[in-house]
Amino acid sequence: MKKNTELDPVLHQSVRTRIAALLATARELDFTHIRNSLQITDGHMTTHMKILVESGYVEFEKAFVENKPRTTYRLTNRGKKAFALYVATLKSLLT
Repeated sequence: MKKNTELDPVLHQSVRTRIAALLATARELDFTHIRNSLQITDGHMTTHMKILVESGYVEFEKAFVENKPRTTYRLTNRGKKAFALYVATLKSLLT
C-alpha cells in the first residue's frame, strides 16, 4: 500500500502546527493563551491565525470581557480532519 507523503502546506509550518496542536487538545483558546503558550509576538500570532482562518481550519469569535476585547479560536471540523491527516501522514513517514 502506498503511503501518503503529501504534507499539508498550511499546517507544515512549526508555529501553525503548534497552534493546531493546542487547539486540538482544547475546545477553544483565546489569543493571549495561545500567544503566551508559544512565546510569540502579537504580530507573529496574527499572521499565522489569519492563514489558519483563511484556510477554513480555524474559526474565531470576538467579544468583550470586563470591557476588554477577547478573541477566542477553535478548530473547525475541516481543521480537525486536516490536523488528524497531517499527524497520520507524519507518523507514516516515520515508520
